[in-house]
Amino acid sequence: MRVTLPMCLLLMISATCMASDFKELARKVPGGGNAVMAIDVAKTLETPIAKKNGWDKKIADGTVDRPLYFPPEADKVLAAAQIDISRNFARNWDVSVFGMTQPIPLRLVARAEGGYIDQIDGVDAAWIPSDAYIMDAGDNALIMQSPANRQAAARWLADRKGVDSLSISDYLSVAISTLNVGPHVILALDTDNAIQTHRVRQQLEQSGFAEKHSVDIEQLTSLLSGMQGVLLQITFTDKTEATATISFASAVSVDSTVAKALVLATLQSKQMELPGVDSWKCTIVDNSIVIGGDLPMDSLRRIMSLMEPASTKFSSLKDANVEEASGDDMAKNSLAYFTSVQTLLKDLRQKSGSSNGDAYWIDRYAARIDRLPILHVDDDLLEYGQNVSETLRVMSGSRKMANLQGGAASRNALNSGGFSYDSGNSNGYGYGNYNYSSPRSRERDAGAARANAAAAGSAVKAQGWTLIDNATIDIRRELTKRYDMEF
Repeated sequence: MRVTLPMCLLLMISATCMASDFKELARKVPGGGNAVMAIDVAKTLETPIAKKNGWDKKIADGTVDRPLYFPPEADKVLAAAQIDISRNFARNWDVSVFGMTQPIPLRLVARAEGGYIDQIDGVDAAWIPSDAYIMDAGDNALIMQSPANRQAAARWLADRKGVDSLSISDYLSVAISTLNVGPHVILALDTDNAIQTHRVRQQLEQSGFAEKHSVDIEQLTSLLSGMQGVLLQITFTDKTEATATISFASAVSVDSTVAKALVLATLQSKQMELPGVDSWKCTIVDNSIVIGGDLPMDSLRRIMSLMEPASTKFSSLKDANVEEASGDDMAKNSLAYFTSVQTLLKDLRQKSGSSNGDAYWIDRYAARIDRLPILHVDDDLLEYGQNVSETLRVMSGSRKMANLQGGAASRNALNSGGFSYDSGNSNGYGYGNYNYSSPRSRERDAGAARANAAAAGSAVKAQGWTLIDNATIDIRRELTKRYDMEF
């Protein structure tokens, strides 16, 4: 059995079995997943920070500084996914299982989401336009499966009959069980056999990290290739604290200073920088890098977007009239939607430490806007939200393209060789010239290539923010006039 969390963590949980409710939710997850997020909603809502910021309120009740939207009827949430680590963390599929304290009729879910009720092997399933099926998972649980692959949903229903075993890996199972010893939220990624050695070496060579920190590149490549998993534990008090444990198959061969620099460099290279992480403390524990500290709210929201359900629109269903709405309902829901969009946009504008380290989060936040509750929200405002999310995707795409182009141009400059022959540059005798490019000049050319590509990506990004700002001014003016209230 492969479980590589630090020994001290295993000792803490060895005397405690996984909470029965989370264990039951985990039984409903399809096999093959390599990532999970578990949230103890009931415990979270009892914390000072949750009460202060009104995380238990419905979105339509006003401005809510809440990092994750969940149905008010859920007391436990378990999300699982199959993530392709080598392809920019693309998700092949994901499911979210909600432990419910009271039922939500699927017909209301379908109506509120703009979907319909499908029958899959005689079982009701709500198909929703967010490309997901929502089904009754039994034992007071709902499951949301995305993408909405009908055959996959049917096979899940068949596989779950009479099954009493866990289909997740030992690493993920142990990660979930850590909720018993303190954290309110965990996110875990099982990376066993997922890291390609040649990619690691290539990225280290291109980044110059090993040379900069005087680390043997082969030793570092071996360490990173044997990464077993990442566990992030989040605890709420009157603030938010987080601890990330990155486990390896062998002893960590660098000191804590280099380890922290490695974590920060990895986040930047993946365009996943998180505000505040640069101030975290880092230690080496057994075969693991442990890094943690205070987590700002904007970084918390970014992290939660990693495993957010395919839709959170049905989180507004409690006590809601899905058939019709009064003018007051439309105004309140529209204001809540507008405020949520502005909160997400504000988060994205927080400095992450560099100008090109947030393309991944821009993409994720575009998806979050698509998934906001839309029940009884002004149509013009929904169109504005759709345009904002599309603009964000263009901005993200331009940044990714700029990084690719900059990397290619940089490699061409570095690998151009010391001598080159220019046949078009005559020396006066009808012959071309041999030119010599020194290592220093090639490095200078590579830096210039990266800078030019980054500038092009930044220009598109700046233009995108200008378009969003102008559209925000227009929709705010229109809605304030329409509903006689300040947006």
